[in-house]
Amino acid sequence: MNEILQTVFGLLGGLAIFIFGMNMMSESLQKAAGEKMKKILGILTINPVMGVLAGALTTAVLQSSSATIAVLQNFASQAGPDGVTSIMGLAGAIPVLLGDNIGTTITALIACIGQSKDAKRTALAHCTFNISGALLFIWFTKPYAQFITMVSTKGPEVEVIARQIANAHTVFNITMTLIWLPLIWLLVKIVTRIIPDGKTIIAASGEPLFLDDKMIGQPAAALEMAAREVLHCSDLVCELLDKVKTAVGERENRNIEEINEDGNNIRKLYNRIMEYLANMFSAGVLTEEQASQTAGLMYILRDVDRMGMLCTEAAESVKGGLEKKNKFSKDATKDITESLDVIEDMYKEAMTAIRTGELENARKITKKKEKVLDLDINMRKNHVKRVNKGKCRAELTSAFTTVLHSIDRMGSSCANIADAALSDVNFGYFIQEENEKDEE
Repeated sequence: MNEILQTVFGLLGGLAIFIFGMNMMSESLQKAAGEKMKKILGILTINPVMGVLAGALTTAVLQSSSATIAVLQNFASQAGPDGVTSIMGLAGAIPVLLGDNIGTTITALIACIGQSKDAKRTALAHCTFNISGALLFIWFTKPYAQFITMVSTKGPEVEVIARQIANAHTVFNITMTLIWLPLIWLLVKIVTRIIPDGKTIIAASGEPLFLDDKMIGQPAAALEMAAREVLHCSDLVCELLDKVKTAVGERENRNIEEINEDGNNIRKLYNRIMEYLANMFSAGVLTEEQASQTAGLMYILRDVDRMGMLCTEAAESVKGGLEKKNKFSKDATKDITESLDVIEDMYKEAMTAIRTGELENARKITKKKEKVLDLDINMRKNHVKRVNKGKCRAELTSAFTTVLHSIDRMGSSCANIADAALSDVNFGYFIQEENEKDEE
């Protein structure tokens, strides 16, 4: 009980000190500025645009929307030459208020420096919300002032204008919330278009695109980043598999070194993701359900990495069969290409099942795995026949067999990923956006 009272009194005391400080600051500013500030405010509030700029600049400097409002209320409460009306009036104060809302976006932008991509998107959403509101309300300054006067406390302007400014600020935020609430999908599209995911970008050094060590203490956000990184790693494997197919189809080995480099980068990324997830386990921040799903994520990542390693192994084996003096026959390269086509389809279907939770694709993988085994047996028989007929060199048997073995293991990895999907491992658990896309 004592702790609760201490917390409550601490909050109330802090709030009191905050309000007292703002009041003291505004009074001190008024004394320091005196008549000059009144004249400046009179000039600025004649033009609504100037008022908006003044409010934005003041808030950007003070780094406090509340402080700016307190200063504005204090100065607005000063009487004009007639001793009754405010020196700026509510219609003159509202543009400064709108500028104050723009100025608060500076604080958000400064705070997101060095933070995660989602933090930057949140700051951008805050900017969009306030700037759009200022641009909308600036056209209706006088009608808006009349409305606020009508719904606020009656009395001499200098006595009630502080309350009117507070009401105007409240109504602005409520109105903009009601406007943007049904348009959240549009706000999401705007911020993601300006700050895109960039999922297909290959990090040359194998560095992650989404992971942020600062977010480990926030498991939901950290797991979403890890899941996105696994999908990014999966996209790199798809590109790598396509490069292997191209090298075999063109019967050229000039891209083999590039394939090896990309494979190494995938391995680096795999290690980085595994380290990130291990740190989450050691930090003890995961719930039992989150830990179970994270274990499934690590299981999938292992097979994604395995696919990358097998691609490089297949490429190295193919390299020996693409030398000018010792080339695979056209029939041999055709067999390998057809097998890689099947593997590519299996892998994409398995990852689609993981992304979307659609299990029908996962169930098809088992049948395709049997097809890979049949292709493996038939290709070995065909190779022996070609060797006997002199169409293929016997020296290439080892390389050809190694390629087939790598392809067979790729099929097993695809089946493992499909099994994970059938065991209720679903990226929709980590990434809400995946579920939204499915619903669309």
